Amino acid sequence: MNLSYPITYINGISVQRATLLYTELGIKSCNDLLNFFPFRYIDKTAFYAIKELQPNTSEVQIVGKITSIKSVAQKRGSRLVATFQDATGTMELVWFKGHKWIKESLKPNESYVVYGKLNHYNGSFSIPHPEIELVTEYKQKLQSKMQPVYPSTEKLTNSGVSNKLMRTYIQNLLKQFFDGIQESLSQEIIDDFKLMHKRDAFLNVHFPKSQENLAKAEYRLKFEELFFIQLQLLRKKLINKTKIKGFIFENVSDNFNDFYNNHLPFDLTNAQKRVLKEIRKDVGSGAHMNRLLQGDVGSGKTIVALLTMLLAIDNGFQATIMAPTEILASQHYKAISEYLKNTKLKVDVLTGSVKIKKRREIHKNLENGTLHILIGTHALLEDKVQFQNLGVAIIDEQHRFGVAQRSKLWSKGGGSVLTIAKGTGIEVRNRYETAHPSVYKLMKELQKERKKQSAEAEKNLWEQLKTNKLEFKFRRQHIIDEFTVDFACISKPLLVEIDVEYDSTAEQQEADAIRIKILEEFGYKVIRFTSEEVLENIDNVIEKLAQELKNIPFKKAEVTSPPHILVMTATPIPRTLAMSVYGDLDISVIDELPPGRKEVKTVHRFDSNRLSVFKFMKDEIAKGRQVYIVYPLIQESETMDYKDLMDGYESVSREFPNPKYQISIVHGQMKPADKEFEMQRFVKGETQIMVATTVIEVGVNVPNASVMIIESSERFGLSQLHQLRGRVGRGADQSYCILLSSYKLSEEGKTRLKTMVETSDGFKIAEVDLKLRGPGNLMGTQQSGVLNLKIADIVKDTKILVNARNTAISVLQEDSNLSKPENANIRKTYLEVSKTSKIWSNIS
Repeated sequence: MNLSYPITYINGISVQRATLLYTELGIKSCNDLLNFFPFRYIDKTAFYAIKELQPNTSEVQIVGKITSIKSVAQKRGSRLVATFQDATGTMELVWFKGHKWIKESLKPNESYVVYGKLNHYNGSFSIPHPEIELVTEYKQKLQSKMQPVYPSTEKLTNSGVSNKLMRTYIQNLLKQFFDGIQESLSQEIIDDFKLMHKRDAFLNVHFPKSQENLAKAEYRLKFEELFFIQLQLLRKKLINKTKIKGFIFENVSDNFNDFYNNHLPFDLTNAQKRVLKEIRKDVGSGAHMNRLLQGDVGSGKTIVALLTMLLAIDNGFQATIMAPTEILASQHYKAISEYLKNTKLKVDVLTGSVKIKKRREIHKNLENGTLHILIGTHALLEDKVQFQNLGVAIIDEQHRFGVAQRSKLWSKGGGSVLTIAKGTGIEVRNRYETAHPSVYKLMKELQKERKKQSAEAEKNLWEQLKTNKLEFKFRRQHIIDEFTVDFACISKPLLVEIDVEYDSTAEQQEADAIRIKILEEFGYKVIRFTSEEVLENIDNVIEKLAQELKNIPFKKAEVTSPPHILVMTATPIPRTLAMSVYGDLDISVIDELPPGRKEVKTVHRFDSNRLSVFKFMKDEIAKGRQVYIVYPLIQESETMDYKDLMDGYESVSREFPNPKYQISIVHGQMKPADKEFEMQRFVKGETQIMVATTVIEVGVNVPNASVMIIESSERFGLSQLHQLRGRVGRGADQSYCILLSSYKLSEEGKTRLKTMVETSDGFKIAEVDLKLRGPGNLMGTQQSGVLNLKIADIVKDTKILVNARNTAISVLQEDSNLSKPENANIRKTYLEVSKTSKIWSNIS
């Protein structure tokens, strides 16, 4: 019997029931049912006598007989009542639904075991809808002291699928398929961690004989679940590094060095230097970089991103940053343009509000390679946006983008010279090889000779080409099909060869001519220079190339490699979540704020303290500072939020009247141009107060703003509060964050506000947030499907997760393909799990 069989193979499950279980619980196969775990257990070790029952007793188990059954009329319909008796007294069993089939199934004067929640009314006890079974049947079943309770739905309950019936189905499953439960871990892992064997684990998680057995079974199944998630993530990471080739950024030259030495406005922190070193190692390795950069608000991720892009530009590539909002994209554009204002590099921004004429200009500059860095929003994903040679893509606040969006940017990679379809290459080569076998063989031998003898001239020409004098990027020693060419233009079908000096026999000349013919058939223009021309008159060579390039049209290159990926987040990710969701990425952390930054002082005040808060605002404004006042934005009620904002604006306007005070207002219903106008007024210091919704959560940088007031702060999540607080504290002055709330606070709300007051450490805040909200909510709807765990909990099971990950690392280090005999169980399960897992679809 195979666990992949549908659940209709289990005794007692009809096709109709199977359909219901699938639609309500997603249970389709026997394996699905086996992995449908109880969410709690009931201790059924005790049996009560009726005379021992107390009004405050909750759930009870009693042995007795049914002496009578009757229907009792009530206001709506009727109820079925059975008198239940043991040697000490009587009570009632009551059913409000399913009278007919229940009445038919009950057998008066037979001994029953009943279990249920006890009701006490007018001195009498009753159990509504009890679990009930004959003592003779009870003794035949798999009994455990702890009875499992399974998740259910109202539709299942109304259709007669009780918890008792679910237990019966799983019991029948274990009886029929117990031998089909195959071990999935190696004996070494089982021995190392003293794990319960898989069959015993499933038996004891559903029908535990003791609390100790249950604990061992849960540990085993949690370890296995987390182990195979980690194995998939780590293997994906291994494939990224070994199978997916990345562009090699071997040059660290003019752009990077000039900016670093002459234009960097501050010294990098040690954390920034460490992260930059990690990135440089990645992009110089020949493997594809897939790295997550975590850094708290204000830690300096943008400058690290810029230096990474300069590495790409130094190696003949373009770079891009994709941000989730226009505000953040504009902020990046302004910051990077300011950093690069004294360089020759061209930067532009593309968002949904950019006009058509400007878009066309951006598209043109992007395709011809004159635009080095493009910053934008989702607009970057449009088909019309074509990079000439994208070398690195940086995704900011990446959790706000879906997998499909990130993968579309990933597929915009370029940087390849024009290549040819495999079929075409094979067909052309076969034709020449068949017609001239000996010459074709000689041609292959001469290729090696060419490479040896053109070193000096080739080096001289490369020195000229890489300075971008021709305004086109070239590749050196590039492979076209199976031929190595000296130089290949990236964006136009132009190849440059330097002739070597050797005794040219007729056969050698013929071989050389065939090589050129093949390259021309592939669609390239081939220009040849002698070594003497290059060494004696390089300026003339460059001039000839410039003329040729003018006459050759652009032709879209076939993408051969994806761009390096750097994803950034200012929302610190707890270690357990990072290991689980981003386990396939390399992770860098900037855990050090720039020197001179003062910690933002955070206080919690109730609405009744509003007048003292207004006085504090006036004192700060009198010192020349500026203030944010932020109102919550909840999608379900934008109109209500807009009203809250406008009421707040009117209240603030009365307290801070014109002309002494100027107030900006920004919210999501404004036109982009109006929003930008108000933002700029505040940035320039023309207004002292900005009243806003959470549109200013990211992307606003006003060093002079020293006060952040968050209205109705209990309505915000922890990460959002932390992001908003990060809008202040960007200058040298002491900054403040005031959390205003009503007195009506939930326990969770109190915890959030207390956490904000006590710490500014983003990682500590993220850990609290994870405990409060769970991994699914913390990640957002775009990515939460990755952690659809059946039994493990990454918040509670941190130690098991660490053990599982370390074990997976150890297994792959010794056997990356899982091909060793001792890993046969692991490989089989890994292949089965990989077929259905969503993890493989994740790109960064």
